[in-house]
Order: sequence, then structure tokens, then C-alpha cells
Amino acid sequence: MSDYITEVVAWFSSAIAAALATLSSVITAVLASLSPVIAMVMAGLRSVMAVVLAELSYARLALTEDFAKLSVVDRLILVVAASQVVLLVFAILIEFSARKRRRVRAPGRDAEQDLTAAPPEIVPPEIISPEEIAPLPTPFSESWPTVPEPSATPPPAPRPAESTAEAAPSEPVVEPAPVEPLSETAPAEPVVEPVLVEPVAPLAVAAPPKAPARIGLGLRRTRENLLARIRAAITGSAKLDEICEGLEEALIAADVGVRASLKLVEAVRTRVKDGTRPDAIRDALKDEIAQMLAASERPMNIPADGPLVVMLAGVNGAGKTTTVAKLAARMKAERGTVIVAAADTFRAAAIEQLEVWCGRVGVDLIKQNQGSDPAAVAFDAIKAAVARNVSTVLIDTAGRLQTKVNLMEELKKIARVSGRELPGAPHECWLVLDATTGQNALSQAKIFGGTVPLTGVVLAKLDSTAKGGVVIAIADQLKLPVRFIGVGENIEDLRAFDPREFVEALFAEDDSRAETSSGSYAA
Repeated sequence: MSDYITEVVAWFSSAIAAALATLSSVITAVLASLSPVIAMVMAGLRSVMAVVLAELSYARLALTEDFAKLSVVDRLILVVAASQVVLLVFAILIEFSARKRRRVRAPGRDAEQDLTAAPPEIVPPEIISPEEIAPLPTPFSESWPTVPEPSATPPPAPRPAESTAEAAPSEPVVEPAPVEPLSETAPAEPVVEPVLVEPVAPLAVAAPPKAPARIGLGLRRTRENLLARIRAAITGSAKLDEICEGLEEALIAADVGVRASLKLVEAVRTRVKDGTRPDAIRDALKDEIAQMLAASERPMNIPADGPLVVMLAGVNGAGKTTTVAKLAARMKAERGTVIVAAADTFRAAAIEQLEVWCGRVGVDLIKQNQGSDPAAVAFDAIKAAVARNVSTVLIDTAGRLQTKVNLMEELKKIARVSGRELPGAPHECWLVLDATTGQNALSQAKIFGGTVPLTGVVLAKLDSTAKGGVVIAIADQLKLPVRFIGVGENIEDLRAFDPREFVEALFAEDDSRAETSSGSYAA
């Protein structure tokens, strides 16, 4: 074996030596062949330079001789002409410089003219009486009736010098805790505290509660997309096969999904096999969608003792923070006191945003510094809820992509710490989905469901998309109940999901028709 290795090494050495020798000979030949060429080029350059220098010297001598042949008068004329050319060049340069200075000083002169001009006529501000000032709307005051006016004494007359901004105070601050009706003898804790020292009487007038957004308005885009295609499929042909094919295309276009669309079309085909009346097909499709949605419904896991802990998860930009605020307002109205845990310690200004929302809703907020451990925030919130006998804890988590393993493990840690502090917590784990993502919401739900046990879905931004059929796909493939749907930007526009109400709004022909509510009201 060693002899073989020695032979191989010797062969490689000889080959390398031969290659180097060949390369050296080639380089030597190339240099030898290029040497005369380089020499010829250099000689040619030298000759050209010599010719150029000779021509220049001859021209200089010729000019000198010509100038010497001129008379004195001709020489003076030539000198004067040359000096005039030089002076002309200087004059042109001076003129350009002066124009540039004038352009720079022009704005200053305009400003001086504006200062010396007569001042414009000042229009005095319009004085608005307190009776003409409408009460300022706030999310809390629009949702819930205010406390009756504590005093019957007439308000002081407004001063004439007060402006509109002084007559109308800024946004009133509403106390989060319920307040007993005030009397004239104990006006120590008013419900509404205006910024000005002198309160304005119209602010104490109870405003009518704002009606929540109808679910039909939130589903307008999806309904227009779906109904137009269904109507074209039903009325476009008299054959059942062609009608079913059109229904399948309409459902897939509304992001119901291929699997759910095929299942619904087959069920409709079975029910209307004896006829092709449009009303019968439409009613059969409504019933099948309602049954598919109702099959995934299940009640919430509300503990018999202790606070209800709800953790919300989702990807970036799904609307978790706003949904937490709307849920807090709803839970406060239905269950009592609420604590919100600001466990989104990663996103910039997330804690401040949630703090503003909690101040509007009137619930407590547990927070730490940005960059702290989210599980520690959840631990403090649950511990405070148990100590204060709070009914509900809402945990807002940071947005994370479903493909980031380390962030998904952080979500597991929050669930583990919550369960260690309060057995069974989190009792509900809801995934907040952006309805505008369509079928991508299914992949998000599958991966999040493999990380934490999901018990429901909150579908946000349903009013901003024509792909509302993803609700049906979630119920069919994931078997997860849709707890709430967001149909607007206001705090009242979070609606409890009801399958029958959803289907009726989805197939409603007249958008202006009054819709029947199923007990879901403003949050």
C-alpha cells in the first residue's frame, strides 16, 4: 500500500514539474514575441511627439515673426482689441454675479413689503351658547346610559368673552366603577369630570345609547359577492348539474374552501333532486350552511369558582389589541370586573395603546416594562385577579408568525405559567384571525392549535373583506366555534357569533331591512 502511495505521489510530482516547465516556456515565448512590438510602439510614440513639438515651435516662431513685421499702429490696435475682449468677459461675469445676488435678496424684500402692508381684517370668533354645544361622544358614553343629572339648579350664564374651545371641554373622564346616584348634599364624586372648572349643563344630559352595527352591514361585501354568483347560477340554467357547478364556483370565490363547498353542493343536490326551483335551492343552501356552522358550536369553559382566564393569540396585525379592548367592555357589562394583562411586551407602544383602551373602557391593566417576560405579566394579572376577586382576566399576547418556533414556545410558556398559578387556566384560548387573509387563516389556526389548545376563534375585520366565507371553512375543517366577529371599528362592533343570524345576514336581499338580533349586543 505504501509503495502505491509513493508511486502516486511521484507521478503527481512529475506531472506538476512538467506543467510548470511548459508554462514557463510559453511565458518566455510570449514575452520574446511581444518585445519587438513594444519597442516599435514606443519608437512610433517618440516620433509623433517629436513632430508635434516641432510643429508647435514652428507656429510660435511664425507668430513672432508676423507680429514683428507689424507696424507700431497695428500692434497698438491688436493690443487694444485683446484688452477689450478681456474686459467684455469680466463684464459678463460681473453681470451674472449681480443677478444672482438680486435673486437671493428678493425673498427678503418681499417679506419687508408684507410687514409694511396693511394687516388683514381679523374676524372675531363666533360665540356659541352652551345650549348649542352637543355633548362630546365617547365610546363608553355611547354604549351605556349616563347617570341622571345630580343637581336641578340652573347652570351659570356663559361669559361673552369665552370662545368655542372654552365653552366645549375636552373629552370627559368616566369613572370605571359604578357610581350611586348623586344628590345635592354629596356632590363629592361626580361621574363626569369636565376639564374646565365650570361644568357645562348639556354634558350631564343622558345621550341615547348608540345602536350596534348590524351584522348585515359587516357582511355587505361578502353578501354582494356571494349572492350575485348564486343568483346567476340559479337563474342561468334549468339543469341541476349546471346549477350545482355554479354554486360551487360561488362558494369557492367567497373563500368557503373547496372541501366545504363540495360538501354543501352535494347536500343541496340531494335535497333538491326532484326540482330546480330557485327558492328551494337557495333555502336548501342556507339550511346546510347553518347546520355546518351549528355543528362546531360548544359552550365556553367558565369555571365555577375563581376568575375566567382568556388568552388571545394571533399573527402580527390581526387586531388582537383592539379585540381585547372590545372584549373587556363586553365582559365588564356581562360578568363584572375585568383585568387586562399587557403581555405584548415586544411591539413598540403596544402597552401604551392597551393602556389608552383600558382607560376608555374603564378596566384595570396589569403591565410591566417593554421587553420583560410575557409569562410574568400573565402571572401577575392572575394573581391580582384572585386577590381582588375579579371575574375575568384577558391576556393580550404579542403577534407572532406561525412559522417562528421560538415565539410559539413562548406562547406555551404563558399557558404553563397561567395554569401553575390558577389550575385550569387559561380556561379559554382564542385565536384572533384577520378575515381579509382568507384561506391563510386556516393554516394559522392549524399551527396555533398544535401549540396551545384552542377553544374558539375571534374573526376580526369581517366588514373589510369579501371573503367572509372563511367562517364556514373554519367551522368545517377545524371544528372550532367562532366566538365573536368584528363588523366595525367602534367598540360596540364586536358581535357574539350566532350561526342562524350569520346565515340570514349572508343571504339577505335587502340591506336596509331590519335584522333580527339573537341576543348579541354592543360590547
